[in-house]
Amino acid sequence: MKKTLLFLLLGLASSTAAFAQARPGGSMSSKDYTGGKTTESGNTGFGVKGGYNFSRPYGEGLTNVSAYHNFHAGVYGQFGFNNFSSVQVELLYNRKGYNSDINGLTSPPTVTNKTTRLDYVELPVLYVANITDNFSVHVGPQVSLLILAKQGDSNLGLSEKGFNTVDYGGIVGASFRVGPAQLGARYDLSFGKIFDTSKSYPNVNGGNTSGTPPSVHNQVVQLYVALGLRQ
Repeated sequence: MKKTLLFLLLGLASSTAAFAQARPGGSMSSKDYTGGKTTESGNTGFGVKGGYNFSRPYGEGLTNVSAYHNFHAGVYGQFGFNNFSSVQVELLYNRKGYNSDINGLTSPPTVTNKTTRLDYVELPVLYVANITDNFSVHVGPQVSLLILAKQGDSNLGLSEKGFNTVDYGGIVGASFRVGPAQLGARYDLSFGKIFDTSKSYPNVNGGNTSGTPPSVHNQVVQLYVALGLRQ
């Protein structure tokens, strides 16, 4: 799956860049919230965004896994090279996670299905291409910092439970512009693992024994609304 997304990232970036070069000076007339006042491009400005997360990890080591539903929110800044190409940098608070079976601390252990919530601060850096006046696609890498992990109502110690606090991955998506607003969808795939699987940690899946954490990665489908603000 990692190789597939990497090829998709490279292929989409190269194809959109080639399309941009085929239209010198950004001949497309797409305009966004700034009205093209800061540069010759209509793709420069900043805004706020937020939306819905559908999160379900991929990998091995979890049982009875189901999706976790939550939200993301943040701000973004966009710099346009012309009316076709721009770079968008975002700073997001992103709640990811999953539901899975967890062993209780009783003997023999009881098994319950609990929610594991993972709160990240994320920095995506995206290449944005305006395919039409109102429709654009975006692609690029992101780095994430895990700031909180919860299981049910309990806070989990990040180092004690073997969490990797730094994650990295890639994003592909698309958005449709309506005036100063954008409606968008994207796929967020992490290449790094949620846990450090090189060591054993106590009670990683509940119970009273140590074990190796599950070898899983984050993946999230996001739906969002973004609102551009004039400069």
